[in-house]
Amino acid sequence: MSIPKTFTLTFTGDVMLGRLLDQLMPEHVTNEHDERIATTFVKAHPTLLGKGNYTPSSPWGTTLPPPPVIDPSMHQPRNLPNLGPILHAGGIDYASLANNHTLDFGTEGLTETVQTLQEANIAYAGAGETADDARKPAVLHLPRLSEPVEQDQRYAVHVYSASDHPRVWASVSGFNLFDYTSDMRARLREMLNSEESKPALKVFSVHWGPNYSWEPDGRITSLAHFLIDECGVDIVHGHSSHHVQGVEVYHGKLVIYGCGDFVDDYALNDEYRNDLGALWRVVVKEKGGGGVGLERLEIFPTRVERFRAVLLDYKDLDHVWVRRRITGLSEEFGTSVSAALGEKGEVVIELSGE
Repeated sequence: MSIPKTFTLTFTGDVMLGRLLDQLMPEHVTNEHDERIATTFVKAHPTLLGKGNYTPSSPWGTTLPPPPVIDPSMHQPRNLPNLGPILHAGGIDYASLANNHTLDFGTEGLTETVQTLQEANIAYAGAGETADDARKPAVLHLPRLSEPVEQDQRYAVHVYSASDHPRVWASVSGFNLFDYTSDMRARLREMLNSEESKPALKVFSVHWGPNYSWEPDGRITSLAHFLIDECGVDIVHGHSSHHVQGVEVYHGKLVIYGCGDFVDDYALNDEYRNDLGALWRVVVKEKGGGGVGLERLEIFPTRVERFRAVLLDYKDLDHVWVRRRITGLSEEFGTSVSAALGEKGEVVIELSGE
C-alpha cells in the first residue's frame, strides 16, 4: 500500500505591484507624482532600491523560493513590462483579479492585464473580457502539470474569485461583483455547483468587507458558511481588510477571513499594522477513498520592509504580534490554534480532526 502524498497550496493577501513598486523597476509607467515619491526612498536606501537593484524578485523578498502554489489577491497594475517577470519570479500560479483596483485603468487596462497573464501562462479568475470569463474558475493541479507523477495521478483545484465592492462597477460585465442577497446566493449556488467535472478541491477567493475592521460582520460569516454548506467550497480565501483577521474551521473546511497585505506601498497604520501579513500554507493529503483532504494550515508571519515581503523569525516581536492577534481572533470562532510553533516557526491550525 503506497504512502498517501501531501501537497501544499500557499495563499497571500493583497499584492500591489503598481505605483511606487513599479517606479523602482528599471522600466516603469511614466508617472511624475509617483516617481518623485519613489526617488526619496531610493536616496534613503540606494543599496536596496537604487537603479538596477530592485528587480522582479525583489517584491517577494525573503519569502523565496516559493512553495508549490501561491495564490495572491493581485491589485491590477498597469505596469505590463514588469507584471509577468514579477509573477514568474515569485513562482505564481494564479492571481485573483476581483478587487476594488481591477478597473483603476478602465476596461482597457483590465484587458491588457488579462492578456499579459495569458501570455505569461498564469491562471486568473474574478475578471475577464466577458461575464463568463469573470465567473468561471481557474483550474490548477496538484502537483503542477509541469511536474512528473506516477500513473498520471493529479488532483484538480478550481479557484473562483469575486468582490463585494465597489458597487459602481455593477454594470461592468467583466467584473465578478457579488452582494449578500438571496438572489445572489442562488446565482452563486448555480455557478459553483454546475461544474461538469468535480474538482478535488474548490476554492473561493473573495475580496470582501471594509478596510481596518478586526471582525467580519454577520453577512460575511454567513456567506462563508453558505459557500461551504451549499456550494461545496473547501477553502474560503478572504482578503481586503489590509490586516490579518481570524481563521474559522467550519465543518472541517477552512475560512481565512482576512490574509492581510503581502506587499504594497501603503503608509503604516499603527493600530492595525497593515505592514504585517503572512504566507498561509494549506497542507492537503491524499485520502484512502480517493481525492485529497485538508490536513492543516501553516501560517508564516511576514512584514513589508522597503517594498519587500520579509519572513519573520519567531523571536521577532512582530511575529509574536501576528501570532497573538490571529490566535485571539480565531478563538472567537471556536478555532483552536496550536500553542507550539512548527519546525520553521509557523503558527499551526489542525484541519483534519485527527
